[in-house]
Amino acid sequence: MNFKAYFYWIVGILEIISLTFEIDLLHQICKPLLMIALLIYFWEKSDNRKDEKWVSYVTLALAFSWIGDIMLLFTFKHFMFFFAGIGAFLSAHIVFIIAYKKATFKDKLAIKWSVFPFIVVAYLALMAYLILPYIDSVIQVPVTLYALVLALMILVAWFRKGNTTDESFQLVVLGATLFTISDSILAINRFSHTIPFSGVAIMGTYIIAQWLIVNGLLKHRSNK
Repeated sequence: MNFKAYFYWIVGILEIISLTFEIDLLHQICKPLLMIALLIYFWEKSDNRKDEKWVSYVTLALAFSWIGDIMLLFTFKHFMFFFAGIGAFLSAHIVFIIAYKKATFKDKLAIKWSVFPFIVVAYLALMAYLILPYIDSVIQVPVTLYALVLALMILVAWFRKGNTTDESFQLVVLGATLFTISDSILAINRFSHTIPFSGVAIMGTYIIAQWLIVNGLLKHRSNK
């Protein structure tokens, strides 16, 4: 790992420490730095691949994630900051979906069905059971939309199988799965059930997820 990679992980570890020991100032410094550190790392690693379309989409997805991180810092001031943050992450997921598709051989997905998509559907059903009964009907629609986009993100990551390098496929699927777990913990803790150490769980899975997705996509090589 180079210095920029170490910087991302140092910021990530400090963020986890800030949540564990409730050091609010450290949290306010580290959380906005996370995606900046990852963007700097990504730009260096992808410098000679700017002509590949997925690179621009990953940059945009990380920028939306950065906006989401900042918005969620201010949820204590007004609940609208929470929904602004969720809106930013919804945009990030949509752009990641495009990036996943672009980072394939000949910009094409390999739609091969297996048990995995059904696991995703079952997970969606579980989340609906745990969350929807506890929220107002007005909020149920955007929450459901967000969950569907999350599921689509994982499925598109899965359907890259056989149409990118094995390492790229594996890292991106794992990263997308951890991102979904992070968002699920956030939603459950926010809307239905209190989860102990939820902040650490949310950010821990999020930090690892973003790293795996970015590095997984960097492992993609065009098949020309």
